[in-house]
Amino acid sequence: MKMKFISIITVISLLIISMQLPLQASSEEAYIKKLSFFGDSTTYGLIHYIVNNDGKYGIPVAKIKRNQVLASPDGTFYLKNMPTAKIHYQGKNYSLAEGFHIASPEILIVTVGINGLPTWTEESFQNYYKRLILLIRDATPDTLIVLQSVYPTAEKRDSKLVAFTVDKIDCLNGWIQNIAKEMGLPYLDTASVLKGEDGWLISTYHNGDGMHLNTNGFNAVLKFIIEHPIKKGEKI
Repeated sequence: MKMKFISIITVISLLIISMQLPLQASSEEAYIKKLSFFGDSTTYGLIHYIVNNDGKYGIPVAKIKRNQVLASPDGTFYLKNMPTAKIHYQGKNYSLAEGFHIASPEILIVTVGINGLPTWTEESFQNYYKRLILLIRDATPDTLIVLQSVYPTAEKRDSKLVAFTVDKIDCLNGWIQNIAKEMGLPYLDTASVLKGEDGWLISTYHNGDGMHLNTNGFNAVLKFIIEHPIKKGEKI
C-alpha cells in the first residue's frame, strides 16, 4: 500500500513537471514574438545568423521573423545620418519615422552607436542618441523602447576595425546607460555575456572579423534577453 502511494505521488509529480515545461517554453516564445530589433550592421546579422539560418551556421535558440529586424536596406546605420536613413520593412523602404510608425513594435530593442565611435564625444553622442529616441517615441508612442549595450570587439580584429577597442566601447555603453536612466528607459547589458575573462569578445562568438556576431554570439544575446524580460514601467 505504501509503495502504491509513493508511485502515485511520483506519477503526479512527473505530470506536473511535464505540464510546466511547455508552458515555460511557450512563455519565452510569446515574449520573443513581442520583440523587434533596430540597429546597425551588428544587428543586421540577426537576419543571416538567426532569421534565415536553417541550421547551417548552428541552431538558433529562438525563432525570429524578418519583419522583427528593423534595419536599413544596406544593413548599416549611423546616428548622424538620421534625416536620410531608411528602414526596410516588408519589402519596402521607409524613412525612420515612417518605418517605426508602420511597424509599431510592442517592444523595440535599440543597439546603435558603434559607427562613428572613434570620433564621438559624450556630448555629441548623447545629443544624437536622444534625438533618435524622441523620433521613435513620436512615431510609435505605445512602443516600449529598450536600450541595449553595444557589443564588445575581439582582441584580434580586422585591420579596418583596429580603432574599435573594448575600452572605447565600454565608455560608449556607459553613455548609453546614462541616457537610459535620464529618459526612464530599460537598459540591457548584453555586452557582459559576450566577454571572456580577458574582457574581449569571445573568439567563438564572432564571424571572423572580430566585431560582428555569429550564431553563437547572437544565441548568447538572445538567451540574456529571454532571461531578462521587460514590461512597461520596469527598468534594468
